[in-house]
Amino acid sequence: MTPRPLDVHRVSLDSLRAMAAGDASETDLELLCSAQRSQLLLILRALLDRGDEGVRRTRHPGGIPSGRDAWRLLCVVEERAPEAVEAVLADPTVMAWALRLLRRLNGAVTGAPSTAPLWADLGQFHALAAAATLRAGVPCVLRVPAHRGLVWLPGAGMAGPVARRRWSEAEIRVDERGAVVQGEDGRITLERRLPDPAPGWRPLRTVRTVPGLTPGGKPGRRAAGPWLDTVSPYRDFTRYPRSPGRSGDRRLPEWEDRLAGAYALLERESPADAAALGALVRTLVPGSLRRAEGGMVASASSLDAFGAVMLSLPHDVTQTAAVLVHEARHQQLNALLSMVHLVRVPEDGTEGTAEERHYYAPWRSDPRPVKGLLHGVFAFAGVGRFWRTHRHHASGPEADRVDFEFAVLRDQLTEAVAALRSDDRLTEAGRLFADGIAAQVAGWQDDEVAAGPAALAGHYCALRRAVWRARHLEIPFAEAERLAKAWESGAAAPALPPSVLHARPGLIRPDTFGPLARIRLSAPADFADRREEADESGEPSPRAECAAVAGDTDLAARRYAEWTARDPEDVEAWIGAALAVPAESRGPGDALLLSRPEAVTTLHQALRTAGATPPAPADLAAWLAGAGERG
Repeated sequence: MTPRPLDVHRVSLDSLRAMAAGDASETDLELLCSAQRSQLLLILRALLDRGDEGVRRTRHPGGIPSGRDAWRLLCVVEERAPEAVEAVLADPTVMAWALRLLRRLNGAVTGAPSTAPLWADLGQFHALAAAATLRAGVPCVLRVPAHRGLVWLPGAGMAGPVARRRWSEAEIRVDERGAVVQGEDGRITLERRLPDPAPGWRPLRTVRTVPGLTPGGKPGRRAAGPWLDTVSPYRDFTRYPRSPGRSGDRRLPEWEDRLAGAYALLERESPADAAALGALVRTLVPGSLRRAEGGMVASASSLDAFGAVMLSLPHDVTQTAAVLVHEARHQQLNALLSMVHLVRVPEDGTEGTAEERHYYAPWRSDPRPVKGLLHGVFAFAGVGRFWRTHRHHASGPEADRVDFEFAVLRDQLTEAVAALRSDDRLTEAGRLFADGIAAQVAGWQDDEVAAGPAALAGHYCALRRAVWRARHLEIPFAEAERLAKAWESGAAAPALPPSVLHARPGLIRPDTFGPLARIRLSAPADFADRREEADESGEPSPRAECAAVAGDTDLAARRYAEWTARDPEDVEAWIGAALAVPAESRGPGDALLLSRPEAVTTLHQALRTAGATPPAPADLAAWLAGAGERG
């Protein structure tokens, strides 16, 4: 190939502003993808430099072929059929394999270790060459690893089984007609135009998006969407290599219909989101094949696999669209952060230390560092904009659900973006980016939301905020002891000191209020069944939450009192009881339990430690509410 001078990927201020607003242009999106491709090539080159050393560190019968041989083959294919190489490198699991192997060779301890022998991880370089030569019809003979008898062809699928052992080696003979995969116990013949699922062949499935409008407003055509990957060995973000899924294939048509509907919805209603999704997300990896419960969907992106999203099956097309917008935002920000420092790196070059400032991210149960908060703010700003737009298209129970989702995110983002902008580790570019998101959220404040969903959203946001504070904040124990002595002496409460962070991941419990609220709004009959089940169970916590979600404040107050009587130490019951009081009737103690519950919990603990019997939480909160705040 003729050497060409290297260029540098640059992001202009105009592009940065457009990305912050969620309006990245086609050129902006191409820049992000190009930068990630360049990063992948650098990683592959680094593997070449370290690969021979890795070969010397491991033994395998017959030796291990050098990765440089595979690289030379890729260069031959690049000259004859560059699209074949691009199809292979476009598979996000190639980056996942390469990064993990490079860390392994460097001795870095990050994430779960590979369960593959080193020779097999190294040998996957030849799987890349095999996949490219097969597409291009370039004759060659290659030795490749086989995991449980299956051979990985990146960007295409898995061939086999051709062996029974956990790890073995197979031979691939490629000519202009196709390939023959030969293993210890079997032989598979593949045509050059790889077929749909067939004996011995499990392909990546392509989701066909439906006709719609392109971002430019021109009539669209039926186009190939992302791959639905249930087979690649490096598709899992935490466990690898992983065998192809053995169950759930019967559900794949449902996945395909759900995804096609979501892509079509975004093309109709949110063209900018559809364009970002189409450019940035190449692979969707089904997680749990069970339906989402109460609006809860597990989804994730990984720095190791640009273009790949793992998710559980959403319960409808609208929820699928929202999840895809969310994950496309993470992909976009991951790519942007590889080119632009939005957050200043500590002087020692390390991140994630205990000394780093952490924040309340309303959609998370754990404290988050500034970069994590930035990711959440940017991702949920996209989802908030999606719900805001979709409000104009929803009707019936769905309209109430959409109003609730929008109102929740508007409240949460208003708080989170203010915290983000307060962090002095934001660079100049990071501040500009955060300001762009803040301006967008500020434009939502006057939007009217139906009274019922708005009230439920306000209750939910206040509950999450207070529960998070009670779990992860405290007042210094010496100060709590001083408060305890004042209480026991009958004195007025001293001024409250500032709270400090003390993360307690062991106290985190699954959110149950949010799913119940979503079920009540989108499926009232299902909520009625849940409420009946809760009442029959006799358990005070679900009975209290069901009453609160239903808006039955009097019954909720009684249920929360029962919960507190059953478990006097459960702060969630205290907070729920304060929220059950109508806003116009809340006293100073209720307000303090919602704004600074950690003061009540720490004082409660100090009294117990001193051997005293703590009074009712409401009494402690009312006493503390008479104190001022210490500056």
